[in-house]
Amino acid sequence: MGINDFCFACSSDDSQEYCTYDNPTFPIGENCQYSLMFILSRSSEIHHSPSFTNIEDLIERVISHETIHVVILQLQDRDTSDKLDDLEIVYTFGAGRPHIIRMNYLGYADDNTGLVTSTL
Repeated sequence: MGINDFCFACSSDDSQEYCTYDNPTFPIGENCQYSLMFILSRSSEIHHSPSFTNIEDLIERVISHETIHVVILQLQDRDTSDKLDDLEIVYTFGAGRPHIIRMNYLGYADDNTGLVTSTL
């Protein structure tokens, strides 16, 4: 169970680039293997500008994060898995000013799990 492949696609709307998991590539016994999907922004493709600049710095976090989604999907269901991205955490910066961010804000993750789990 987990991510075993990757693919690229382009969004059909005006969303920015993002990563997701989907489409079991093939079943292995009772477990399905999933692809990590890099969804390129339509605007970037039209203007021939790169999507996912500096993805190398975050790729381990992306893979881990999407794998956590897949594990939750296998244990529960898609709705429960998708709710992982809706969880929020309060981060306090500088002189104590709190900011609420989602747990999937990879740049603030403390390790390569791809989850924000503690405050600064």
